[in-house]
Amino acid sequence: MSDIAVDYELLNDVAQKAGKLKEEVKQARESKQEYSVDEVGSRTAVAAIRKYYSTWKGSFKRSEEKLEKLKNLYDGVAKKWADWDFDLANKAAKQSAQISSDLWKARDKEWNAWHEAVEKAKKEHPDIDPSLLPKEPEKPGERPHEWTTDDGHGNKTTTTYEYGPDGEPTKITTTMETRTGLKSTDTTNYHPDGTYDSKSTDVFGNVTNTTGTSSTTETTEHKTTTDDFKSKTKDTEGNESTTTGTTTSVTDQKTGHRDTKTTYTTVGPDEDGNEQTVNGTTHSSVDLNGHEVTTTIEVKEDGSGTKTVVTDGKTEEWTSDDAKGDTGWKPKKSDD
Repeated sequence: MSDIAVDYELLNDVAQKAGKLKEEVKQARESKQEYSVDEVGSRTAVAAIRKYYSTWKGSFKRSEEKLEKLKNLYDGVAKKWADWDFDLANKAAKQSAQISSDLWKARDKEWNAWHEAVEKAKKEHPDIDPSLLPKEPEKPGERPHEWTTDDGHGNKTTTTYEYGPDGEPTKITTTMETRTGLKSTDTTNYHPDGTYDSKSTDVFGNVTNTTGTSSTTETTEHKTTTDDFKSKTKDTEGNESTTTGTTTSVTDQKTGHRDTKTTYTTVGPDEDGNEQTVNGTTHSSVDLNGHEVTTTIEVKEDGSGTKTVVTDGKTEEWTSDDAKGDTGWKPKKSDD
């Protein structure tokens, strides 16, 4: 199966243009259609104008309907792919910001440790030759607070950090926005007791509020973070769904390789409005070079489901009648 590559910016641009054209056609259909002789100069012109609108009024209306369908189609596809891409970008931005924050803390710790060691050496050996002291490491400067990725074409991702007195993050906000106006935001507040709460708005306008508890353990070899969470999502029509799950992330302290696994259950309406339960697992692996593979399997109550694999931004999709057994996968058809 070939990788799927979707230019959702182009689709969104076409959707916007279709919507604009539809409004122009609508204005033409609803514009003034009755003119007097004084306005157009003759009864023949008045009759011709009246006949024109009588003849083309139906065509204008059908054109509006087709343009509306075209707009909705492209708008839906663009937002669906942008939503997936933004979710990955949000996670990547947070991870990148966290790595930068951890690097700063390491450099700051090194710099402070150097000064402590030098001061101790000077007190114990007042006559020590300065040339014998270890070289001072580079001072880390101000703690970083904002990270921005801009592709130069109007598409930007910005992550900001706020810190508490102990240097740990208390608030992380990520905003993703494209040149055609697709936008997603996510704000997470971290509390001293290990709990957190977040609020995110996706490209569709759906709002998700999440609460959870996060804990981290570290050894010289691994850093392990466990996150238990519960999310409630309300869409633009007022429909609500609830997701509960656990995420475990293990980072190799020496190589930087990270494995993250999430298991979750979502209860809420399907596309037809019927209540359903979906069980899912997501496994993500990132190596030292930033090479990332994310596999998500979602299983419905009847055992069928979907598998999505994203490799460095390239997506493949499958469906199966036995997704629960992780067998029978077939490439997803375009009309699924």
